[in-house]
Amino acid sequence: MEERKCSSTTVKCEVENCSYHSKDNICMADSIEVGPGFAKSSDETVCVTFRPKFY
Repeated sequence: MEERKCSSTTVKCEVENCSYHSKDNICMADSIEVGPGFAKSSDETVCVTFRPKFY
């Protein structure tokens, strides 16, 4: 399968309890991983990069 590059460097994220979440709803991780390897819709995907924020 051909790897496609994103034209944008900004990833919107609304998961406020993730340690990579910024107050501007932007993911601040250096890179992100989304899985699993096969999905039929966005509902079947997850952000593997997610790390819980400890308050």
